[in-house]
Amino acid sequence: MLEDYSALGERAFGHDAESLVTIAYQSHQDALKFLQAALRDPDGVALLHGPAGAGKSTILRMLSKQLSRYSSVAHLDGTRLKPTELLAGMLEQFGHDVHDELDDEMLRMVNDYAGQQTRTYQPPVLIIDNVDRMFPAALRILNTLAALTVPGLYTLRIVLSGHDKLKPIVESDGLSNLAERNPAWFSLAPLSSKETMIYLHARLRAAGLEQADTVFPFDVCDRLRDQSGGWPGLLNHFALEAYERATDFPVSVVDTVQDGRPAQEKEKSARIPVLSRDTDQKRSPPRLIVTREGTVTTEYTFSEKKVLIGRSDFADVIINDDFVSKLHIALLLYSDALVLLDLNSANGTTVNSMKVKKTILKDDDIISLGHHRVKIADAPPISEEMAQLLKSPDTIKMKSLVDMRKLHARRQARLVSKR
Repeated sequence: MLEDYSALGERAFGHDAESLVTIAYQSHQDALKFLQAALRDPDGVALLHGPAGAGKSTILRMLSKQLSRYSSVAHLDGTRLKPTELLAGMLEQFGHDVHDELDDEMLRMVNDYAGQQTRTYQPPVLIIDNVDRMFPAALRILNTLAALTVPGLYTLRIVLSGHDKLKPIVESDGLSNLAERNPAWFSLAPLSSKETMIYLHARLRAAGLEQADTVFPFDVCDRLRDQSGGWPGLLNHFALEAYERATDFPVSVVDTVQDGRPAQEKEKSARIPVLSRDTDQKRSPPRLIVTREGTVTTEYTFSEKKVLIGRSDFADVIINDDFVSKLHIALLLYSDALVLLDLNSANGTTVNSMKVKKTILKDDDIISLGHHRVKIADAPPISEEMAQLLKSPDTIKMKSLVDMRKLHARRQARLVSKR
């Protein structure tokens, strides 16, 4: 029996499972109807909110396919999207050739095309998934696009999706033009217990198994729903885990046992593990609070292990300040340290009023970059090893973090060899 099911799990729930079958549950169907209705409104801005694994990308693909029957549609992934990529992607999907034009010229081309289409009552649609992962400079272009009009009419219909950061981004001053269009919001809901069973069995049938309950009986479906919170992406993950753990079929509830953490926390920690060396308790990722003259200009929460700060659009945190280099500093996140490296900046970096080239950051440390200040919050606690190294004033001056790690590895190797 195991041999008969050997490839089914990966086919039904693995990385390529999305291309196998699309299962639109009730909240997905409601979202599609809502987005279509919102686009018919004169303001024409719709926002789709939900956690990772909620199926936002699937919904937007379905929406894009439906809208393309009667409108021009540009559908882009906002992850690390830059201004040039945003404008060029729009024009190419609207059917225009792009030949290394400057951003201003591409913006004019988008304006002209959108205006022409709107005058014929066919305004084009811009769909951006993961808008909360866009570069700030691209968000500024999006704000400009939101203000494009012909007399009395907005020329672009806009649909955006994102996670927890979507609301503060849309309500920020940087997207004031978009906010003025009174965006319509839709928050996705998870699958019910019945929908979870239908979802899991439909995927198994699409993978080639007629009797799906011979793999996931009803009680296992309920257990997987509890673990995943009912979100499709996480449901795929836990279903595949249970499938691979099983020694016989049907899968039993025992095969679904996890480490006890909620599914959403496990999914987040997989993206950015920040764990104490002494405990397995998950902590909040570090945050950066950027201010100028006491006014907060940006807040950034770590979602990667390396964060670049500078004046360039290629930076993760952009600081528009003439005294800040294009790529001024890098922050490297480890389980036991948050490390600052100055990237040979022209005007240098100070932490707590002391000039540094590299240092380990702690909660409430203040980084000075030109006229801006960056406050550290939720930095990982320093391990005992790091604490010992910090006792020597020359340690941080003379050794890079890589040197410290190599030293630690050699020490560990010596300990192992003595056992």
